[in-house]
Amino acid sequence: MVSFEEEDQEYFTNYIKLAARMAGFIKNKQGDCLYAVKIKGKGKGFYWSMTDRSFIWIDRSADFYWIDSVAKDDQGRYCVFTPYTFGLGVILKIPEEEIEWIGLN
Repeated sequence: MVSFEEEDQEYFTNYIKLAARMAGFIKNKQGDCLYAVKIKGKGKGFYWSMTDRSFIWIDRSADFYWIDSVAKDDQGRYCVFTPYTFGLGVILKIPEEEIEWIGLN
């Protein structure tokens, strides 16, 4: 029989592992944090997903991070990352004029 203390310890251990994994999503290869950005406007919009290779419907109020290692494309779009869901992330192309730069937070 498993005691509540053992279940709590297992839950806590798994929570710490998940938090460390999620924190790793917002760092570059050198271990530096990615710059936080926002998409201007309210509601949702269609943006090109490099992950899905199609346009996807994205909530502009989500958390986004600029991927500084990828240069702006010929259409003036930057690559940004959003953690999106647990264990998954989405890399999007966002036009420069729609990005609000927040920086390191």
